[in-house]
Amino acid sequence: MQRERLYSKKLNAGKRTYFFDIKKGRDGSAYLVITEQTEDRKNRLMVFEEKAEAFMSALQEVVGKMKEVK
Repeated sequence: MQRERLYSKKLNAGKRTYFFDIKKGRDGSAYLVITEQTEDRKNRLMVFEEKAEAFMSALQEVVGKMKEVK
């Protein structure tokens, strides 16, 4: 069953394409699906609404560390 897409953003990154889709769950809550697509495969990650802020905080911390260790 296809979930209702509330918002979508596409990012072309060379041989990879990233899709950031906000979808509506069965219970009405929103969740984020991040899809990485290459020529031969798709990988998906789901982040649910109640964990979105913690996910973003961790992501920002790791991106900051990437800049430090570079």
